[in-house]
Amino acid sequence: MKMLIRDLGLPLEKIDACENGCMLYRKDGIDLDYCKFCGEARDKPTSERNPNHKKTPYAILRYLPLTPRLQRLYASEATTEQIRRLPTNRRRGEIHASV
Repeated sequence: MKMLIRDLGLPLEKIDACENGCMLYRKDGIDLDYCKFCGEARDKPTSERNPNHKKTPYAILRYLPLTPRLQRLYASEATTEQIRRLPTNRRRGEIHASV
């Protein structure tokens, strides 16, 4: 999945998250080491043999921003035309296969 996203040239934002799903460590909470709701640690403990090892978060949310995806979708005139005509192509009461 990572390679597919990278090959498409779409930005991927990784956001640390609480192990229990209480919060995301971003904006105001980017510098927190513990969840402000449940008190769980943000990162897995480092080994005593290697204290300089990079901290590893318990959970990571991978976020694909919407704006670049929409820009890429509407970059092609053919795709844009198909999207514009989508609601008008349906007959009354007909269910579209992509919905």
